[in-house]
Amino acid sequence: MKVLDDFDFGARTLESNEELDVVAWAENNGWIARKMQYQGRHSCPDRFFFGYGQIIPIEMKKRGKTRSRDGKLSKGQEQEFRRLADVGVTVHVFYTGAEAIEFLKTKMLLV
Repeated sequence: MKVLDDFDFGARTLESNEELDVVAWAENNGWIARKMQYQGRHSCPDRFFFGYGQIIPIEMKKRGKTRSRDGKLSKGQEQEFRRLADVGVTVHVFYTGAEAIEFLKTKMLLV
């Protein structure tokens, strides 16, 4: 049997595992983390982090084997995140828990 060139034998990293790493770190460092879901709508950011005088919406995406395979925002997410940006709310998108944690650390320094 011939293996297809684009088949990925690499270890699988689940988006939810990365997300839970961020939540665990945040909760242990003074943040309140909440999973959010809109009622009757789609495209809500994955988590909202409350702390240090801020509310930070974060969307986690899965890192692909190559840049072109990285998780992408859906059309609905793009529209919703743009709508939020129009009223001054930035949804931050991260591919690893470590990236999100480093970002939250920078927000802790502002207080």
